[in-house]
Amino acid sequence: MLKALGRDVAIYGAADFAFRLIAFAVFPIYAHVFTVEQFGVYALVSASAGLVALLANLGISNAAQRYYWDAEAAAATQPSIISTGLLVLVASSTAIVAVFAATLFPLRETIATRYGVSWTIVVLTLATIVPEQILQYCLDTLRLHLTPWRFVAVSLLKNLLGVSAGLFFILVLDAGLEGLFAGALVGAIAAVPVALVLVRRDLSLECRFPLAGRLVSFGYPFVFAGLAYWIFGMADRWMLAEMSTATELGLYAIAYKFAAIVVFLNGAFGQAWSPMAMKMRRDVATYRSAYARVLSVWLFVLLLVGAAVALFGKPLLQLLTPPEYWDAAGVLAILVMGVVVSGTTQITAVGISIERETRLFAWASWLTAAINIALNLVLIPAYGAAGAALATFLSYVVLTALYLFWSQKLHPIPLEKTPLAFAAVVIVALVAAGLYGALLERP
Repeated sequence: MLKALGRDVAIYGAADFAFRLIAFAVFPIYAHVFTVEQFGVYALVSASAGLVALLANLGISNAAQRYYWDAEAAAATQPSIISTGLLVLVASSTAIVAVFAATLFPLRETIATRYGVSWTIVVLTLATIVPEQILQYCLDTLRLHLTPWRFVAVSLLKNLLGVSAGLFFILVLDAGLEGLFAGALVGAIAAVPVALVLVRRDLSLECRFPLAGRLVSFGYPFVFAGLAYWIFGMADRWMLAEMSTATELGLYAIAYKFAAIVVFLNGAFGQAWSPMAMKMRRDVATYRSAYARVLSVWLFVLLLVGAAVALFGKPLLQLLTPPEYWDAAGVLAILVMGVVVSGTTQITAVGISIERETRLFAWASWLTAAINIALNLVLIPAYGAAGAALATFLSYVVLTALYLFWSQKLHPIPLEKTPLAFAAVVIVALVAAGLYGALLERP
Protein backbone atom coordinates (compact mmCIF):
# COMPACT_ATOMS: atom_id res chain seq x y z
CA MET A 1 0.00 0.00 0.00
CA LEU A 2 2.84 2.42 0.84
CA LYS A 3 4.42 1.59 -2.52
CA ALA A 4 1.15 2.46 -4.26
CA LEU A 5 0.98 5.70 -2.29
CA GLY A 6 4.52 6.58 -3.34
CA ARG A 7 3.72 5.82 -6.98
CA ASP A 8 0.62 8.02 -6.97
CA VAL A 9 2.43 10.84 -5.16
CA ALA A 10 5.18 10.61 -7.78
CA ILE A 11 2.65 10.85 -10.62
CA TYR A 12 0.73 13.72 -9.07
CA GLY A 13 3.96 15.40 -8.09
CA ALA A 14 5.52 15.08 -11.55
CA ALA A 15 2.37 16.47 -13.13
CA ASP A 16 2.11 19.34 -10.69
CA PHE A 17 5.80 20.03 -11.20
CA ALA A 18 5.11 20.33 -14.93
CA PHE A 19 2.28 22.78 -14.18
CA ARG A 20 4.50 24.83 -11.88
CA LEU A 21 7.24 24.73 -14.49
CA ILE A 22 4.82 26.22 -17.00
CA ALA A 23 3.92 28.91 -14.47
CA PHE A 24 7.61 29.68 -13.87
CA ALA A 25 8.26 29.78 -17.59
CA VAL A 26 5.69 32.53 -18.08
CA PHE A 27 6.39 34.34 -14.79
CA PRO A 28 9.29 36.41 -16.23
CA ILE A 29 6.85 37.60 -18.93
CA TYR A 30 4.35 38.65 -16.28
CA ALA A 31 7.14 40.28 -14.25
CA HIS A 32 8.05 42.50 -17.20
CA VAL A 33 4.42 43.30 -18.04
CA PHE A 34 2.95 43.88 -14.58
CA THR A 35 4.26 46.03 -11.74
CA VAL A 36 4.77 44.83 -8.18
CA GLU A 37 1.59 46.72 -7.26
CA GLN A 38 -0.41 44.91 -9.96
CA PHE A 39 0.72 41.62 -8.48
CA GLY A 40 -0.75 42.92 -5.24
CA VAL A 41 -4.10 43.45 -6.99
CA TYR A 42 -3.91 39.92 -8.40
CA ALA A 43 -3.30 38.58 -4.88
CA LEU A 44 -6.32 40.45 -3.49
CA VAL A 45 -8.65 39.14 -6.17
CA SER A 46 -7.33 35.58 -5.90
CA ALA A 47 -7.80 35.68 -2.13
CA SER A 48 -11.38 36.89 -2.48
CA ALA A 49 -12.16 34.26 -5.12
CA GLY A 50 -10.99 31.59 -2.69
CA LEU A 51 -13.57 32.76 -0.17
CA VAL A 52 -16.42 32.63 -2.68
CA ALA A 53 -15.32 29.18 -3.89
CA LEU A 54 -15.21 27.92 -0.33
CA LEU A 55 -18.81 28.97 0.32
CA ALA A 56 -19.90 27.60 -3.05
CA ASN A 57 -18.44 24.15 -2.38
CA LEU A 58 -20.37 23.47 0.87
CA GLY A 59 -17.77 20.83 1.75
CA ILE A 60 -19.37 18.47 -0.79
CA SER A 61 -16.03 17.32 -2.20
CA ASN A 62 -14.82 16.32 1.27
CA ALA A 63 -18.07 14.48 1.98
CA ALA A 64 -18.02 12.56 -1.29
CA GLN A 65 -14.45 11.41 -0.65
CA ARG A 66 -15.33 10.30 2.88
CA TYR A 67 -18.37 8.22 1.92
CA TYR A 68 -17.09 6.80 -1.37
CA TRP A 69 -14.67 4.40 0.33
CA ASP A 70 -16.79 3.89 3.43
CA ALA A 71 -17.03 0.26 4.51
CA GLU A 72 -20.81 0.51 4.15
CA ALA A 73 -20.67 1.84 0.59
CA ALA A 74 -21.05 -0.90 -2.00
CA ALA A 75 -19.81 -0.43 -5.55
CA ALA A 76 -23.42 -0.09 -6.70
CA THR A 77 -24.03 2.92 -4.44
CA GLN A 78 -20.83 4.82 -5.27
CA PRO A 79 -22.30 6.40 -8.46
CA SER A 80 -25.21 7.71 -6.39
CA ILE A 81 -22.77 9.41 -4.04
CA ILE A 82 -20.88 11.13 -6.86
CA SER A 83 -23.96 12.12 -8.90
CA THR A 84 -25.88 13.47 -5.92
CA GLY A 85 -22.85 15.41 -4.74
CA LEU A 86 -22.30 16.94 -8.18
CA LEU A 87 -25.90 18.12 -8.52
CA VAL A 88 -25.80 19.68 -5.04
CA LEU A 89 -22.48 21.34 -5.90
CA VAL A 90 -23.78 22.87 -9.14
CA ALA A 91 -26.84 24.27 -7.37
CA SER A 92 -24.91 25.69 -4.42
CA SER A 93 -22.09 27.23 -6.47
CA THR A 94 -24.48 28.89 -8.93
CA ALA A 95 -26.54 30.37 -6.11
CA ILE A 96 -23.51 31.67 -4.20
CA VAL A 97 -21.99 33.30 -7.30
CA ALA A 98 -25.31 35.01 -8.09
CA VAL A 99 -25.55 36.38 -4.54
CA PHE A 100 -22.01 37.78 -4.63
CA ALA A 101 -22.51 39.36 -8.05
CA ALA A 102 -25.70 41.10 -6.88
CA THR A 103 -24.02 42.26 -3.67
CA LEU A 104 -20.83 43.61 -5.26
CA PHE A 105 -22.43 45.38 -8.24
CA PRO A 106 -23.48 48.51 -6.27
CA LEU A 107 -19.94 48.66 -4.82
CA ARG A 108 -18.10 48.38 -8.14
CA GLU A 109 -16.86 51.99 -8.24
CA THR A 110 -15.63 51.88 -4.64
CA ILE A 111 -13.78 48.61 -5.31
CA ALA A 112 -12.13 50.06 -8.42
CA THR A 113 -11.11 53.32 -6.73
CA ARG A 114 -9.90 51.94 -3.41
CA TYR A 115 -8.24 48.68 -4.50
CA GLY A 116 -7.64 49.09 -8.23
CA VAL A 117 -9.89 46.15 -9.12
CA SER A 118 -12.06 46.78 -12.18
CA TRP A 119 -15.60 45.43 -12.46
CA THR A 120 -14.46 43.37 -15.46
CA ILE A 121 -11.99 41.52 -13.23
CA VAL A 122 -14.74 40.92 -10.64
CA VAL A 123 -17.10 39.48 -13.30
CA LEU A 124 -14.40 37.26 -14.82
CA THR A 125 -13.42 35.96 -11.38
CA LEU A 126 -16.99 35.14 -10.37
CA ALA A 127 -17.74 33.53 -13.74
CA THR A 128 -14.77 31.18 -13.29
CA ILE A 129 -15.96 29.79 -9.96
CA VAL A 130 -18.77 27.49 -11.15
CA PRO A 131 -16.74 25.67 -13.87
CA GLU A 132 -13.78 25.53 -11.47
CA GLN A 133 -15.96 23.84 -8.83
CA ILE A 134 -17.29 21.29 -11.31
CA LEU A 135 -13.81 20.62 -12.62
CA GLN A 136 -12.30 20.17 -9.17
CA TYR A 137 -15.10 17.82 -8.15
CA CYS A 138 -14.44 15.69 -11.22
CA LEU A 139 -10.71 15.69 -10.47
CA ASP A 140 -11.44 14.55 -6.91
CA THR A 141 -13.58 11.76 -8.34
CA LEU A 142 -10.73 10.64 -10.57
CA ARG A 143 -8.59 10.46 -7.43
CA LEU A 144 -11.22 8.20 -5.88
CA HIS A 145 -11.01 6.01 -8.97
CA LEU A 146 -7.25 5.82 -8.27
CA THR A 147 -6.56 6.90 -11.86
CA PRO A 148 -3.84 9.55 -11.51
CA TRP A 149 -3.01 9.68 -15.21
CA ARG A 150 -6.53 10.77 -16.09
CA PHE A 151 -6.30 13.38 -13.36
CA VAL A 152 -3.07 14.60 -14.93
CA ALA A 153 -4.57 14.78 -18.42
CA VAL A 154 -7.48 16.98 -17.33
CA SER A 155 -5.29 19.22 -15.19
CA LEU A 156 -2.78 19.61 -18.00
CA LEU A 157 -5.51 20.56 -20.44
CA LYS A 158 -6.90 23.17 -18.08
CA ASN A 159 -3.50 24.67 -17.27
CA LEU A 160 -2.17 24.80 -20.82
CA LEU A 161 -5.33 26.35 -22.21
CA GLY A 162 -5.58 28.80 -19.34
CA VAL A 163 -1.97 29.98 -19.64
CA SER A 164 -2.08 30.11 -23.45
CA ALA A 165 -5.31 32.08 -23.50
CA GLY A 166 -4.00 34.43 -20.81
CA LEU A 167 -0.81 35.15 -22.77
CA PHE A 168 -2.86 35.77 -25.90
CA PHE A 169 -5.11 38.24 -24.13
CA ILE A 170 -2.16 39.99 -22.44
CA LEU A 171 0.42 40.11 -25.24
CA VAL A 172 -1.73 40.19 -28.40
CA LEU A 173 -4.89 41.96 -27.27
CA ASP A 174 -3.12 44.09 -24.63
CA ALA A 175 -5.86 43.21 -22.13
CA GLY A 176 -3.69 43.84 -19.07
CA LEU A 177 -4.55 42.21 -15.78
CA GLU A 178 -8.03 41.42 -17.07
CA GLY A 179 -6.43 39.11 -19.63
CA LEU A 180 -4.91 36.99 -16.87
CA PHE A 181 -8.35 36.33 -15.36
CA ALA A 182 -9.95 35.80 -18.77
CA GLY A 183 -7.40 33.10 -19.53
CA ALA A 184 -8.28 31.27 -16.31
CA LEU A 185 -11.96 31.30 -17.30
CA VAL A 186 -11.22 29.88 -20.75
CA GLY A 187 -9.10 27.06 -19.33
CA ALA A 188 -11.74 26.04 -16.76
CA ILE A 189 -14.64 26.02 -19.22
CA ALA A 190 -12.72 24.05 -21.84
CA ALA A 191 -11.64 21.32 -19.40
CA VAL A 192 -15.06 20.65 -17.82
CA PRO A 193 -16.56 18.53 -20.67
CA VAL A 194 -13.46 16.34 -20.81
CA ALA A 195 -13.53 15.82 -17.05
CA LEU A 196 -17.22 14.87 -17.08
CA VAL A 197 -16.58 12.27 -19.80
CA LEU A 198 -13.79 10.68 -17.77
CA VAL A 199 -15.98 10.27 -14.65
CA ARG A 200 -19.10 9.23 -16.59
CA ARG A 201 -19.23 5.79 -14.95
CA ASP A 202 -20.24 7.53 -11.71
CA LEU A 203 -22.65 10.03 -13.27
CA SER A 204 -26.41 10.04 -13.67
CA LEU A 205 -29.26 12.49 -13.25
CA GLU A 206 -30.22 10.79 -10.02
CA CYS A 207 -30.30 12.93 -6.88
CA ARG A 208 -31.08 11.06 -3.67
CA PHE A 209 -32.27 13.69 -1.24
CA PRO A 210 -31.54 11.68 1.95
CA LEU A 211 -28.02 11.10 0.64
CA ALA A 212 -27.72 14.79 -0.26
CA GLY A 213 -28.63 15.61 3.33
CA ARG A 214 -25.91 13.31 4.66
CA LEU A 215 -23.32 14.80 2.32
CA VAL A 216 -24.19 18.35 3.34
CA SER A 217 -24.31 17.36 7.01
CA PHE A 218 -20.81 15.90 6.83
CA GLY A 219 -19.44 18.62 4.57
CA TYR A 220 -20.74 21.89 5.97
CA PRO A 221 -18.31 21.96 8.98
CA PHE A 222 -15.54 22.10 6.38
CA VAL A 223 -17.01 25.44 5.25
CA PHE A 224 -16.49 26.91 8.71
CA ALA A 225 -13.05 25.33 8.95
CA GLY A 226 -12.27 26.52 5.42
CA LEU A 227 -13.44 30.02 6.24
CA ALA A 228 -10.97 30.10 9.09
CA TYR A 229 -8.32 28.71 6.72
CA TRP A 230 -9.14 31.54 4.34
CA ILE A 231 -8.80 34.11 7.10
CA PHE A 232 -5.32 33.09 8.14
CA GLY A 233 -4.28 32.00 4.65
CA MET A 234 -5.62 34.93 2.61
CA ALA A 235 -6.82 37.77 4.83
CA ASP A 236 -3.23 38.89 5.31
CA ARG A 237 -3.37 40.29 1.76
CA TRP A 238 -6.23 42.57 2.75
CA MET A 239 -4.51 43.51 6.01
CA LEU A 240 -1.33 44.37 4.11
CA ALA A 241 -3.38 46.49 1.71
CA GLU A 242 -4.95 48.39 4.61
CA MET A 243 -2.06 48.56 7.09
CA SER A 244 1.05 48.68 4.87
CA THR A 245 1.94 49.72 1.31
CA ALA A 246 1.03 48.39 -2.11
CA THR A 247 4.70 47.48 -2.58
CA GLU A 248 4.75 45.32 0.58
CA LEU A 249 1.57 43.59 -0.63
CA GLY A 250 3.20 42.96 -3.99
CA LEU A 251 6.37 41.55 -2.40
CA TYR A 252 4.27 39.19 -0.30
CA ALA A 253 2.37 38.03 -3.41
CA ILE A 254 5.64 37.45 -5.28
CA ALA A 255 7.04 35.44 -2.35
CA TYR A 256 3.92 33.29 -2.35
CA LYS A 257 4.36 32.73 -6.08
CA PHE A 258 7.81 31.24 -5.49
CA ALA A 259 6.70 29.32 -2.40
CA ALA A 260 4.44 27.45 -4.83
CA ILE A 261 7.43 25.17 -5.40
CA VAL A 262 6.54 23.57 -2.05
CA VAL A 263 2.79 24.16 -2.43
CA PHE A 264 2.80 21.87 -5.44
CA LEU A 265 4.34 19.10 -3.33
CA ASN A 266 1.59 19.53 -0.76
CA GLY A 267 -1.02 19.37 -3.48
CA ALA A 268 0.46 16.26 -5.07
CA PHE A 269 0.67 14.50 -1.73
CA GLY A 270 -2.85 15.50 -0.71
CA GLN A 271 -4.31 14.24 -3.97
CA ALA A 272 -2.78 10.82 -3.39
CA TRP A 273 -3.04 10.70 0.42
CA SER A 274 -6.72 11.42 1.10
CA PRO A 275 -8.24 8.44 -0.73
CA MET A 276 -5.26 6.20 0.02
CA ALA A 277 -5.41 6.87 3.78
CA MET A 278 -9.07 5.82 3.97
CA LYS A 279 -8.46 2.74 1.84
CA MET A 280 -5.36 1.85 3.89
CA ARG A 281 -7.41 1.96 7.09
CA ARG A 282 -9.84 -0.53 5.62
CA ASP A 283 -7.29 -2.89 4.07
CA VAL A 284 -4.04 -2.72 6.14
CA ALA A 285 -3.92 -4.02 9.72
CA THR A 286 -0.84 -1.93 10.67
CA TYR A 287 -2.13 1.28 9.14
CA ARG A 288 -1.45 3.35 12.30
CA SER A 289 2.29 2.68 12.15
CA ALA A 290 2.17 3.35 8.42
CA TYR A 291 0.56 6.75 9.07
CA ALA A 292 3.34 7.63 11.53
CA ARG A 293 6.05 6.60 9.09
CA VAL A 294 4.46 8.62 6.30
CA LEU A 295 4.41 11.71 8.55
CA SER A 296 8.17 11.48 9.27
CA VAL A 297 9.18 10.81 5.68
CA TRP A 298 6.85 13.42 4.26
CA LEU A 299 8.10 16.15 6.63
CA PHE A 300 11.69 15.31 5.66
CA VAL A 301 10.88 15.66 1.95
CA LEU A 302 9.09 18.97 2.49
CA LEU A 303 11.92 20.32 4.62
CA LEU A 304 14.54 19.35 2.06
CA VAL A 305 12.76 21.19 -0.75
CA GLY A 306 11.73 24.10 1.47
CA ALA A 307 15.30 24.63 2.67
CA ALA A 308 16.52 24.75 -0.93
CA VAL A 309 13.90 27.40 -1.77
CA ALA A 310 14.78 29.44 1.34
CA LEU A 311 18.53 29.34 0.63
CA PHE A 312 18.42 29.94 -3.13
CA GLY A 313 15.35 32.18 -3.35
CA LYS A 314 17.25 35.40 -3.96
CA PRO A 315 19.45 34.08 -6.82
CA LEU A 316 16.28 32.71 -8.43
CA LEU A 317 14.57 36.08 -8.14
CA GLN A 318 17.63 37.82 -9.55
CA LEU A 319 17.67 35.40 -12.49
CA LEU A 320 13.98 35.71 -13.40
CA THR A 321 12.75 39.15 -12.36
CA PRO A 322 13.58 42.88 -12.46
CA PRO A 323 15.42 44.39 -9.45
CA GLU A 324 12.22 45.73 -7.87
CA TYR A 325 11.18 42.11 -7.17
CA TRP A 326 14.37 41.03 -5.36
CA ASP A 327 13.37 42.30 -1.92
CA ALA A 328 10.87 39.41 -1.73
CA ALA A 329 13.72 36.96 -0.96
CA GLY A 330 13.66 37.30 2.84
CA VAL A 331 9.87 37.10 2.92
CA LEU A 332 10.05 33.96 0.78
CA ALA A 333 12.36 32.19 3.26
CA ILE A 334 9.88 32.69 6.11
CA LEU A 335 6.81 31.94 4.05
CA VAL A 336 8.12 28.72 2.55
CA MET A 337 8.71 27.27 6.04
CA GLY A 338 5.07 28.01 6.80
CA VAL A 339 4.12 26.05 3.68
CA VAL A 340 6.35 23.18 4.87
CA VAL A 341 4.52 23.04 8.21
CA SER A 342 1.13 23.30 6.48
CA GLY A 343 1.93 20.12 4.56
CA THR A 344 1.87 18.09 7.77
CA THR A 345 -1.78 18.94 8.48
CA GLN A 346 -2.91 16.40 5.91
CA ILE A 347 -1.59 13.65 8.19
CA THR A 348 -1.98 15.20 11.64
CA ALA A 349 -5.72 15.66 10.94
CA VAL A 350 -6.35 12.10 9.78
CA GLY A 351 -7.64 10.83 13.15
CA ILE A 352 -10.29 13.57 13.23
CA SER A 353 -11.55 12.59 9.79
CA ILE A 354 -11.56 8.87 10.57
CA GLU A 355 -13.68 9.41 13.68
CA ARG A 356 -15.99 11.83 11.77
CA GLU A 357 -15.44 14.57 14.36
CA THR A 358 -15.33 17.20 11.62
CA ARG A 359 -16.53 19.92 14.01
CA LEU A 360 -12.99 19.88 15.42
CA PHE A 361 -11.69 21.14 12.09
CA ALA A 362 -13.80 24.24 12.59
CA TRP A 363 -12.67 24.68 16.22
CA ALA A 364 -8.98 24.34 15.37
CA SER A 365 -9.20 26.53 12.29
CA TRP A 366 -11.10 29.35 13.97
CA LEU A 367 -8.78 29.40 16.94
CA THR A 368 -5.83 29.56 14.56
CA ALA A 369 -7.52 32.29 12.51
CA ALA A 370 -7.99 34.42 15.62
CA ILE A 371 -4.31 33.97 16.50
CA ASN A 372 -3.34 34.83 12.93
CA ILE A 373 -5.35 38.05 12.92
CA ALA A 374 -3.80 39.10 16.23
CA LEU A 375 -0.30 38.33 14.94
CA ASN A 376 -0.89 40.27 11.72
CA LEU A 377 -2.19 43.27 13.66
CA VAL A 378 1.05 43.35 15.63
CA LEU A 379 3.58 42.26 13.00
CA ILE A 380 2.43 43.95 9.76
CA PRO A 381 2.77 47.57 10.99
CA ALA A 382 6.27 46.80 12.26
CA TYR A 383 7.63 44.47 9.57
CA GLY A 384 5.30 44.67 6.55
CA ALA A 385 5.37 41.60 4.31
CA ALA A 386 7.90 39.85 6.56
CA GLY A 387 5.51 40.25 9.48
CA ALA A 388 2.66 38.74 7.49
CA ALA A 389 4.89 35.81 6.51
CA LEU A 390 5.90 35.21 10.13
CA ALA A 391 2.24 35.32 11.20
CA THR A 392 1.43 32.71 8.54
CA PHE A 393 4.25 30.43 9.71
CA LEU A 394 3.21 30.61 13.38
CA SER A 395 -0.43 30.02 12.44
CA TYR A 396 0.37 26.79 10.62
CA VAL A 397 2.41 25.62 13.60
CA VAL A 398 -0.62 26.17 15.85
CA LEU A 399 -2.99 24.48 13.41
CA THR A 400 -1.00 21.28 12.92
CA ALA A 401 -0.39 21.08 16.69
CA LEU A 402 -4.11 21.29 17.38
CA TYR A 403 -4.92 18.69 14.73
CA LEU A 404 -2.28 16.35 16.12
CA PHE A 405 -3.51 16.83 19.69
CA TRP A 406 -7.09 15.89 18.82
CA SER A 407 -6.10 13.10 16.44
CA GLN A 408 -3.97 11.52 19.15
CA LYS A 409 -6.93 11.74 21.53
CA LEU A 410 -9.39 10.21 19.08
CA HIS A 411 -7.34 7.83 16.93
CA PRO A 412 -3.66 7.83 18.03
CA ILE A 413 -0.70 6.82 15.92
CA PRO A 414 2.80 5.92 17.24
CA LEU A 415 4.77 9.08 16.37
CA GLU A 416 8.47 8.87 15.49
CA LYS A 417 9.59 11.63 17.88
CA THR A 418 13.31 11.94 17.14
CA PRO A 419 13.08 12.80 13.41
CA LEU A 420 10.13 15.12 14.10
CA ALA A 421 12.11 17.01 16.76
CA PHE A 422 15.14 17.35 14.46
CA ALA A 423 12.95 18.74 11.68
CA ALA A 424 11.43 21.27 14.08
CA VAL A 425 14.88 22.61 15.04
CA VAL A 426 15.90 23.04 11.40
CA ILE A 427 12.64 24.81 10.52
CA VAL A 428 13.00 27.32 13.37
CA ALA A 429 16.61 28.06 12.35
CA LEU A 430 15.60 28.74 8.73
CA VAL A 431 12.74 31.01 9.79
CA ALA A 432 15.10 33.01 12.01
CA ALA A 433 17.59 33.40 9.16
CA GLY A 434 14.83 34.46 6.77
CA LEU A 435 13.50 37.07 9.20
CA TYR A 436 16.98 38.49 9.67
CA GLY A 437 17.45 38.75 5.90
CA ALA A 438 14.03 40.34 5.39
CA LEU A 439 14.73 43.01 8.01
CA LEU A 440 18.07 43.82 6.35
CA GLU A 441 16.29 44.38 3.03
CA ARG A 442 13.72 46.80 4.48
CA PRO A 443 14.45 50.47 3.73
